[in-house]
Amino acid sequence: MKEIIIDFFLIIVPVINYLFQVFKFNKTKSSKGFSKYLCLVTILLHTFKIFFWFIEKFKNTLVIQSVVVIIMQLYLIYLCVKYKDGPKNYQPIPNENINNTNTVTKIEPEFCRISNILNLKLFWNWDNFLEYYIFYVFFVILLSIFHLCFYNYNLYSFTLGLINLFLEMLGSVPQIIEMYKTKNQRNISKIMVLLWMLGNLFKVFYNVYYKSPIQLIIGAYIQIFFNIILILQIIYYYFMNNSEKEGILINNSNKLVFDNNSDNLGDSK
Repeated sequence: MKEIIIDFFLIIVPVINYLFQVFKFNKTKSSKGFSKYLCLVTILLHTFKIFFWFIEKFKNTLVIQSVVVIIMQLYLIYLCVKYKDGPKNYQPIPNENINNTNTVTKIEPEFCRISNILNLKLFWNWDNFLEYYIFYVFFVILLSIFHLCFYNYNLYSFTLGLINLFLEMLGSVPQIIEMYKTKNQRNISKIMVLLWMLGNLFKVFYNVYYKSPIQLIIGAYIQIFFNIILILQIIYYYFMNNSEKEGILINNSNKLVFDNNSDNLGDSK
């Protein structure tokens, strides 16, 4: 019974974790500041982990977790495209139920083109979410073929383990870079990041307790390190954004006082 509860907790935490980011997207109607490359790294990591399982045969729970995480990441990609900022994806139209001056937005999806998927300059910056899904299907097909050809080779198993370790090391690095570039933490769910940290701490315990491959254990430790950096980064930009907002309010109030004084002087004359 204890083992079932632990396994269930390991599977359900990523779902709850990313659901908070889903709520954040739907609330702000914007994906600005959220890195789509975080989704890419996470999808690749858990896809390679599933293929690694066919060789190492570690706990089945980790495979189920990987499937759940991949589904959640594909949905996050959909929301990233849906709420992508810019006039290219949104077209204002009059809202007849309110006033002519008020507008609502709707998405103008582009036609899905294979040429876009094959264009390296557009890689993982496509405007149609179907292009991400098509890329992933082709990636899994190619990886499956490669896996069947080299399944019995020790070098292949070693390489898969290294790839898993490398992707675990990347972890939250894309989001750290994106936040540094945009200086924006408003559209990142703080609860998601906190649960992400707690989930990685639990992952270390789980992998050590059930003697998972050493690559997964080291990767979990490295993810915790980058989670700490991300949390510190969110705290820093939170206070920085608030101080900038307070500075704007003070400047506006000073300007208003100055304008009122100027009007009073004009009236006295």
